[in-house]
Amino acid sequence: MSRDSIEVTMKARLFHPELPVEPEHFRLGPVGASAQRHCTAKVSGNGDYIIRAPLTDCGSEVTLTQSALLYRNLLLYCPPSSPGDWQKKGAAVSVRCKYRRRHTLSSRAPKPTWSPLISIQSKHLDLDFQLRLMTDDWSGERRSPVYFLGETVNIEASVDHPHHPLRLFVNGCVAALSSEVNSYPTYAFIDHQGCFTDSQLHNSSSRFLPRVQDGVLQIQLQTFLFHQDQRHTIYITCHLEAEPISKKDQIKKACSFINGRWRSVDGDDRVCESCRSSTTSHRKRALRSQTRLRPTELQKETSLGPVMILTKNLL
Repeated sequence: MSRDSIEVTMKARLFHPELPVEPEHFRLGPVGASAQRHCTAKVSGNGDYIIRAPLTDCGSEVTLTQSALLYRNLLLYCPPSSPGDWQKKGAAVSVRCKYRRRHTLSSRAPKPTWSPLISIQSKHLDLDFQLRLMTDDWSGERRSPVYFLGETVNIEASVDHPHHPLRLFVNGCVAALSSEVNSYPTYAFIDHQGCFTDSQLHNSSSRFLPRVQDGVLQIQLQTFLFHQDQRHTIYITCHLEAEPISKKDQIKKACSFINGRWRSVDGDDRVCESCRSSTTSHRKRALRSQTRLRPTELQKETSLGPVMILTKNLL
């Protein structure tokens, strides 16, 4: 297998030695991203099933970190539904390919610049902004990006610099159906420079958790689906901003609507006064973030995804 492609193998008798599954029920990539024939499993020479595809196909997402280039995707098992048949339940498995920076990829895959993305905006500070999916107890990074509708997505936003103590803020976050933040539709669930607008919805469990570290914000987002869309995946892009701990800017805030009032993660709820004027809209409407960032070295637009949201009728 070349370095610009991915190869996934599966057992033909996945569940039981006497009950083979069909290869066309396996596909690489979320619903709607796997139309290409090479994204569906084929029978290999030894009788097992195999998917071979270019790294950039089948809905793969590319992430550049300080030390590696990551390609992430989902392997889906989607059999026809059959009530009461345990073998007919679907499944999703996270797939990841990691390339250390010293490797050179062929021309079929994107060629990284080998200059950290953050250095473009933070040449002097070399800040490390990150968004990560976290486990339910926040003890580490969650391995699977698959959730059921109604569950809570834990997202950790962070900034790190070894010599400069900084406080992190999330000016805005937008969910979209593709990795392009300017695609349609989108939903701004954090807006107005730090107001968690989604927390205003009836019975919403979305909120910021109280801050435990200056350079970290913990975001809890209640899962949702876009109206009349069958892709069941979302991509999240957030505008992150850091400021020196010694500086107090009343515009910057991290506020959630809890028990009928706006509350700050930092304890001073007065900074949340401006959130009262923010409008609440139903998720069926396409929203675009009103947050606008000034191009400084203390700010960065950071993304994660795809996050897959499953419903019972898909399994």
